[in-house]
Amino acid sequence: MSDWAVTIHRLWASVSSIASREELAGLVLPPLLELPGAVGAWGLRHTTGERITEFRWAGLPVDDRAALALAAGEPAGAWLAEHGIAHAAVTRFEGNGDVGGTMMVLLDATGDPEQAGLALKQVADVTREAIRRLAAHRAEQAQQTRDALLAEASLQMDAVLDRAQTMRRVARMAVPAIAEGCLVYLVDDDKAELRSAVHIDMRRLSALLADEEVAGRLAELAAAAVSVRTEALLPGNRIVDVQVLRARGRTSGVLIFMFDRPAADVPPAHFLRDLTHRAALALDNGELYEQRRREVVAMQQHLLPRRLPRADGLEFAASYTVGDRVMEVGGDFYDVVLRADGVAGALIGDVCGRGVDAAALTGMARHTLGALLQEGLSPARALSRLNESLRREGSWRFLTAGIALFRPDGDGFAVQWSSCGHPPPLILRRGAAAEHGRGGGIPIGVLPRLRVGRSRFRLGPGDTLVMYTDGLTESRDPEGRMFEDAALPQVLERLRDAPPETLVRELSAAAAGFGSSGADDDIAVLAIGVTP
Repeated sequence: MSDWAVTIHRLWASVSSIASREELAGLVLPPLLELPGAVGAWGLRHTTGERITEFRWAGLPVDDRAALALAAGEPAGAWLAEHGIAHAAVTRFEGNGDVGGTMMVLLDATGDPEQAGLALKQVADVTREAIRRLAAHRAEQAQQTRDALLAEASLQMDAVLDRAQTMRRVARMAVPAIAEGCLVYLVDDDKAELRSAVHIDMRRLSALLADEEVAGRLAELAAAAVSVRTEALLPGNRIVDVQVLRARGRTSGVLIFMFDRPAADVPPAHFLRDLTHRAALALDNGELYEQRRREVVAMQQHLLPRRLPRADGLEFAASYTVGDRVMEVGGDFYDVVLRADGVAGALIGDVCGRGVDAAALTGMARHTLGALLQEGLSPARALSRLNESLRREGSWRFLTAGIALFRPDGDGFAVQWSSCGHPPPLILRRGAAAEHGRGGGIPIGVLPRLRVGRSRFRLGPGDTLVMYTDGLTESRDPEGRMFEDAALPQVLERLRDAPPETLVRELSAAAAGFGSSGADDDIAVLAIGVTP
């Protein structure tokens, strides 16, 4: 095997290990200098036109004018003669897309142009295959990167159901990994409203949006966007790509990607469409969730009293917080009834489960207990009647309940607490630390004969009784700690001597905001204060 054949074999064997064009130039150009009479080996990268974008050389450095002339097949005799070059072997090949290349060997008078031309074509074949492999490897890496971006985008967007937060995440994820800027518009009645905007240079973006003409053009693009890919140019050579946020037959808005880069480096249209579709699904899920949540909240309100009554010497306040993660009507309830003899009855309860059946039992339990108390039945008798009703119907559901009767007693009230498996109330005495009342009893609907926990105490002027469901105390933070253990004592101390309205509002908010996940379960709080 000749020395040149060994060289070509070595070049082909090295093709698979080439990782960059610099390595490729270092591989294929030096062997050409070993040809007889060779004084220079040049490699040029160019578009399908005549624009040269890169030079590589071995031996005699590249001269721009001479290289352009030789690549175009034009004479460059003066420069060649000045540098003692008698011949130039030139071969040109086209690569993938609009990128090609030209290779040439410069020979002095001792060189053989025909032999150099054959050798150059063999090296060009190696170069062409190496470039093909490099392009395929880059395309594979780019696809893997895009797949990873899509997967991460889906995880990030699916992690929230709040539409405003989703829109912010979409814009942040797109920049800078996908584009230099991203605008999120919501479109309603052919009007586009900018809801989120992110750019690698926010000052530039702010200046751009401050230009009324440019901002107007962007809004017009968003409002008039259709399902096909739309491109436009903004001042400063910014390429804008408009994608419609459409999922399940509903159009929610438009994504505008801003690319401050050559058009060839803009991500493929199918990738932008895929990302936009995932964003549209996340926004649509958020809309469906918010709609369902509104329905749940509205239905829940129908299960609660529209307003609490007024009673001499007593102040009532209540709060109901629907759990962030729930999509069904809950079973928490409360009510206050006033009897003709001046006794006030406050009741609270929690039905097992959620949904329509739980809602039906919630309404029945609240109205039954309220009606029986108002008729003068004792709390124990009212609770037993409800238990008998559940047992008679054969319902598998059960509920916990607590009733507090307030009888006028001098300047305060004597309180009779009756409980069926319900959390004990909080007794907040004026100027003193909070006390826990007594619970006891078993849930309603479990046993044929009901067991009721009972206790008595007195509330004076400025004292408050707080009744609640377990959603308050069992709210958990990310570490699994319960609100009752980790934060309730501090909150109660902070709220010492606060009026009932403030108590229910602040307690509910503190429990719902405990940790980062919000309230998992519904929270009902009912406070009854003795007015000074």
